[in-house]
Amino acid sequence: MRILRVGEPVIGKDGQRLGSVERLVVDEQAHQVTHVVVNGRLVGAGRVRALRDNQLAADLDREDLLKQPEAHDELVRPPGSHWRAPSGYVLSDFLRIVSALVGQTAYVPPVHLDVDQSAVHEIKAGSPVWSGRQQVGKVSELLTTDDGRVTAVVLQRPGLLGTRHVLPIEHVTEVVGTNVHVDQTAQEIEALSEPSG
Repeated sequence: MRILRVGEPVIGKDGQRLGSVERLVVDEQAHQVTHVVVNGRLVGAGRVRALRDNQLAADLDREDLLKQPEAHDELVRPPGSHWRAPSGYVLSDFLRIVSALVGQTAYVPPVHLDVDQSAVHEIKAGSPVWSGRQQVGKVSELLTTDDGRVTAVVLQRPGLLGTRHVLPIEHVTEVVGTNVHVDQTAQEIEALSEPSG
């Protein structure tokens, strides 16, 4: 595990600086840092690794970074009054995943990077689906292979008929708690075919 520091540089896969760590995003239920905020975007912990003691490397370039979700209030919010900043940090260094708030007991957020996020992020029926700051629908079901690998999400679009569209998993760029962020606009999703059956 590696201690994270607000302000440390983040280097992209092309060797160019993407920015610096602006804030750490914590899931209270899992007691893990799930994302770092770089240039206002949420970069998943699984996408960064230690480069040197004072730098992180990300598997993104600038274009990829722009596809990551914005750190907006529907996904992440400042911590509640029950948080206590660890030594060397202030509360403004942190954001919490909105859906993960579990109570008002005293809470000291973690500051280390753990790339195993398997117990934290989950796509499930009812998960909100976002394109930028616009919620474009909810997950109604997941399509999988025989061995359980997810191949697509079936998206329920808002409206009178509740139209459904199959979105290949490649278009999911990040999951924040149970919120799913995609790289397709509402218009592009509308053009997708509905599932058969």
